[in-house]
Amino acid sequence: MLGPNDPQNPYAPPSPIGVEWTGAAMEEPPVPSSAPKIFGILSIIFASIILFFSLFQSCSGLVAPVMSRVGEMAPSGDKKADELRQVMSGMATVYTAIGIQGLALLVMSALLLAIGIGQLRYREWAGRWSVYWAGAALVALAGMVALAFLLIGPAYQRMIEMAAHAAPTGALPSSMSSSLGSLFGGTFGGMMIFFYAPYPILLLIFFTRHGVRASMTR
Repeated sequence: MLGPNDPQNPYAPPSPIGVEWTGAAMEEPPVPSSAPKIFGILSIIFASIILFFSLFQSCSGLVAPVMSRVGEMAPSGDKKADELRQVMSGMATVYTAIGIQGLALLVMSALLLAIGIGQLRYREWAGRWSVYWAGAALVALAGMVALAFLLIGPAYQRMIEMAAHAAPTGALPSSMSSSLGSLFGGTFGGMMIFFYAPYPILLLIFFTRHGVRASMTR
């Protein structure tokens, strides 16, 4: 005996055109993760802000040769001129280090801006490059922090010592000038870690997840 849904039954209701009856509801496609879109917006905003400020910061490296030439113009043999020369040398070191840091931030922020556009559009390559950029950003951040401790801090220490010797009240204790130099270097390094480390860490956490990577297939 033919059933009511048997295709050979002439009295069976017609099936919808172009749809094969399976007896079960069709599965809905998985909903893509919203993380790439959110991070795309954040990446574009963050990269644009850093790109603007790092453009001026990278120009600090152009000031360093001027500082060196000003110090070399001081007459040799004079105590005040020698102190000025050392202070200018220290300032040139500081501006050189800041310029290098600005150049690194300029390159990284430009890359992040392009990646952010890809994240916003769920591009497959942006998922991979988000991880690559995050790893490179942490390495670059470690280098910038090293510059702060190895160049900026000691340079400030030398300038503080020269300024203390030139003061009429005499020199500061060497331990105090060393502490102040370490404070300057530590402050620069700590601020960079505080502002620049969280975002690449978040990118590593989210863009290594399978669900987020699987959503970026365009």
